[in-house]
Amino acid sequence: MKRNHWLTWLLAVPLLVGFATVIKPQPASASQTKKRVNITLWHAMTGPSEKALADMVTDYNHAQSKVHVTALYQGNYGDLQKKIMAAGKSNTLPALGQLGYSAVPDLQSHQLIQPITKLVNGKQGLTKKDFADLYPTFTKNMTYKKSYYTTPLNKSPRLLFYNKALLKKYHLTVPKTWQDIANDGAKVKQDNITALGIDAGFDIEFAGIAQEFGSPIINNRLKPEMNSKGPKATSAYFVDNIKKGYIKPAGSDKYYSGAFTQGKSLFYISSSSAIQAIQTHAPKDFSWGTAEMPAYKSTRLSAVGGADLMMFKGLSTAKQKAAWNFMKYSMSTKASAKWSQASGYVPVRKSSVKLASYKQYLKQNPNQQTAVDSLNIGVQQPTFKGYSAFRQDYITAIDDMFSLRKTPKQVLPDLQNKALAAQKNGN
Repeated sequence: MKRNHWLTWLLAVPLLVGFATVIKPQPASASQTKKRVNITLWHAMTGPSEKALADMVTDYNHAQSKVHVTALYQGNYGDLQKKIMAAGKSNTLPALGQLGYSAVPDLQSHQLIQPITKLVNGKQGLTKKDFADLYPTFTKNMTYKKSYYTTPLNKSPRLLFYNKALLKKYHLTVPKTWQDIANDGAKVKQDNITALGIDAGFDIEFAGIAQEFGSPIINNRLKPEMNSKGPKATSAYFVDNIKKGYIKPAGSDKYYSGAFTQGKSLFYISSSSAIQAIQTHAPKDFSWGTAEMPAYKSTRLSAVGGADLMMFKGLSTAKQKAAWNFMKYSMSTKASAKWSQASGYVPVRKSSVKLASYKQYLKQNPNQQTAVDSLNIGVQQPTFKGYSAFRQDYITAIDDMFSLRKTPKQVLPDLQNKALAAQKNGN
């Protein structure tokens, strides 16, 4: 699907030898380069994120003399996954790829992805201290069927953006709960202002909110629960408030960010990676801030989106070790901090946030502090074989409900059946 909005380059849908430190880059000699293990990384980054990834690769290549990584852009995530499937058939897979972890079950079922458990647990692997330093929401989704397959790269929690001027005008405060948003909507509706604007393609957000409202869309046994308590309550809340005019979907505009910066809503939910875009493209006099996602009763969660690094089948032992070395480097304290500052995504390690340079970055970019804080409440949904084929049905179903073309009672049972069929058939 073509995306024309100015957030496209940040919101596409939906790396050294030591792990804890980054060796100061030193150029390799020509003789050293010839001895290197050469590997390729296929990715989907564009704009500043592509430059940030290129810088990471350059830093890594200069930091040691054993491995050389070449990063190649392959289109958006959908295009990249198609190219990986095609490359698997022709035995031309790269060493590494950057895809969302939701692709892992399908790639694993096609025997295209390489488990990295022995590397993670090996002598050059991750220690208990390393795991403790990674945010739990990332380590949880490094595994599938009790094996390690991925390492986190570009990650972004969902945030609540708010219009400071409008809150001041209507004597309102940043909402703490979902009910607060509905209450605020009643207070500004008469002036044709909506309380909350949301993007199209609300699948990641919906999953996080459903878990907050009582149950996930996919449980820990990898079984779909599209018609359970959480999705039902989430659907009811959004549909009811959309009908009242308190919540407005972006519709054909795809992203609500433009309307938000034009003062048409009090609040806006989006990925933390939208921060840089709003800073760049919003009117200079637009006063705004970020807050953690609203809570349901005592539960507050933030759905985390983004992509991971994964290793593909068919590599020699030397190339597997080389690919792992780069995956490990991408998670190191300094590399992750530099990546975050350049790309707008969050660091994957707690120690990155403690660096003096990163503290200064947060001081200069206070809205990014909310993104870092949200990692403590971050959740990523599990996934199942066949999910890649099912995902578009899922997105369409949410769009049908939020555009009021269909009711939740029509959509959710049908969506559950489609999820079960997709899981049964695989892909």
